Amino acid sequence: MDFPEIRFINAHCHLELTNLAGKLPRNKPFFEWLSCLRKHVENWTKEDYQASYIKGLELSKNTFVYDVGNQLSEPTSHSPLATNRFIAMHEVIKQPMPEPCTPHSLYATPPELVKQSIKSCAKAGIPWSIHLAEFDDSDRFSDFLDIFKDEPLLVKNGFIIHGNFLTESDLDFMAKNDIALVHCPQSHEWFGHKDPDFEMWKKSGVDICIATDSLASADSLDLMEQIKTLFRRYPKAFTQEEAMAAVTSVPGKYLAKIMFR
Repeated sequence: MDFPEIRFINAHCHLELTNLAGKLPRNKPFFEWLSCLRKHVENWTKEDYQASYIKGLELSKNTFVYDVGNQLSEPTSHSPLATNRFIAMHEVIKQPMPEPCTPHSLYATPPELVKQSIKSCAKAGIPWSIHLAEFDDSDRFSDFLDIFKDEPLLVKNGFIIHGNFLTESDLDFMAKNDIALVHCPQSHEWFGHKDPDFEMWKKSGVDICIATDSLASADSLDLMEQIKTLFRRYPKAFTQEEAMAAVTSVPGKYLAKIMFR
């Protein structure tokens, strides 16, 4: 791969769900949506997941992708698509995954596996990622930090995905500890989440990334389409320069070392 071809950095995607495009409902509660997803993939084979993953890579032109998936469906090292265009993070839900791995969420991943997987990220020098505070304040940032009260340095260098219910103190901590907040505009709209408090986010100084999520809850894996959605819904939330930084230099701060290994 010729690295100058990379123009954008997608800090959060589930490529293995690409072939669910247009098949799942909008504006439904998350767990109802999840039930529909499971019905659609219940007969998928490993080859189906791999084909879906590869389709996602094909759609992610000129983009480096931080991918999270739990089906081990990324291209093998012998595949012509197994280039440095992506980092495949194995997403831990209820059981351990091959390292490096990262936890899905507090509601789906036992605390011991949250800690184990984030340790694997630190060991590999890869930012961790976790879905947190997306729907309400039941999966709180403070609950996440409690898991690491004996090893607080482990929580540095990571991505909080969605984070719609993060507090001002949460964001201040994140800003001081190299923890970025990842916003997925089309997925946010898909689920009808409450409007983000962009003013609070920006005032805190936290690093903000814009990403795609998957085509199971978005219309495009094109980051420019995500930015268009952002400006359509919240025209004053970001300047054009801030939005472009959120898909280039800001995620690059966390992922550049991996991209150029």
